[in-house]
Amino acid sequence: MNDVGAPDLLDGLLDLSPRERYQAVSTVVLRVWETPTVLLGDIPPTQAITAIAVIAAGLPGAYGRPWVDRRLAEAALPHVSPELAGRALCALDVIVGRDRESVPLELHVSDGDAARALLDDLRDVLMDGIRGGW
Repeated sequence: MNDVGAPDLLDGLLDLSPRERYQAVSTVVLRVWETPTVLLGDIPPTQAITAIAVIAAGLPGAYGRPWVDRRLAEAALPHVSPELAGRALCALDVIVGRDRESVPLELHVSDGDAARALLDDLRDVLMDGIRGGW
């Protein structure tokens, strides 16, 4: 699974039933939150961010956001609970270094400002999902 990129991961998630997709992405965010060192081997950061995006895309606040393309919209989880949005937010905080348990990561991106804006937007959508701001 380490060699699977975000587009391939989305395609793989689309092959799963909604229940299996829910289980897959919720397991990823829970593992990242509980054991941040998984980002150094078992779960690459890009896969964790993809799982977080699949959760966020299922929230009403994601509607119309530029990062929700066709594949992400199709893979989005229906009926995301505030608890799952909270777990995804905790995992995102681990990835971006906002959590005291964060591990040092080197994420190579071509546009740091765009990546930062995307991560901030994901955070905003997840925060709204926790508050039930739909």
